[in-house]
Amino acid sequence: MNEIITLGRVLKLLDDLPDYPQKTNEIVKSLRNSNFEADPVADYIVKNKVFYNVLCNFNPDITESPDAKNRIVDVISKLDVTSVRNILFTCSLLSLNVNEMTKLLLKKIIMSSYICKDIIEKVNFYRKSVHNPDNFFLYALFHDIGELFTAIYYPERVYKEIHKDAKHINLSYLSNILPHNEVGYMIVKKWKLPSIFSYICLNHNKLEYRKFTSDFIYIINSIAVSDALADELLDYEIPFTNSWDVGHSIYKIGLREDDIYTESGLIGSFEKKINKILSLFNLK
Repeated sequence: MNEIITLGRVLKLLDDLPDYPQKTNEIVKSLRNSNFEADPVADYIVKNKVFYNVLCNFNPDITESPDAKNRIVDVISKLDVTSVRNILFTCSLLSLNVNEMTKLLLKKIIMSSYICKDIIEKVNFYRKSVHNPDNFFLYALFHDIGELFTAIYYPERVYKEIHKDAKHINLSYLSNILPHNEVGYMIVKKWKLPSIFSYICLNHNKLEYRKFTSDFIYIINSIAVSDALADELLDYEIPFTNSWDVGHSIYKIGLREDDIYTESGLIGSFEKKINKILSLFNLK
């Protein structure tokens, strides 16, 4: 019989969880400073193997440079702040990849983030709206970190739960181990990220809760659609198949199913991007 995991026990395990996103958040804040210096950021990247390897994937000439740090400084200086931010935060979560179950979840998390950004760009194009796609990238990136925590500390139980259905990987069964919403909320508090992320972690499954603002309902429906598409592209089972209408969430964010499930593929041939994205983050 499986041992019951209390939130009190989770609190103790949180002490061992690295502070990567907290440190990244501090760096990101410095990026917005008019007196920003790229040297400390380059030092941080060079010292963190995961960060360094990913940046080399984005810029292969770094590895050929006689002075990698100065080449990174040059790259950072030319990139816009938002791109650097998104890469650093993604690398922060990637640094928590410690076993096959964390790798499996990180594939879904990162794919969901890129899909969410693409969806918002499509909404802005069709509806002439002004949503910030890069913010939605981060909303999707952090919303399921509670699941990632479960995979870090309880990989064997994760494997057993998600493979109960022999035909598909069913991530919805992860709730049988830990309430990932509450755990995600606790992690965001530890990392001292903006409160919007803790609120998303805690409430992203409550798609129609009347007390939410229309803006928040829009965010969580966007994430829900992105997750469903990521699961489909990765050949996992789409979550909430018995209780949730993906088409309704697509409608809620201002699109039609034909805008998502296009003749050329999901969101207009997103299938062609999946291998490239996973390769950039060494998740192939």
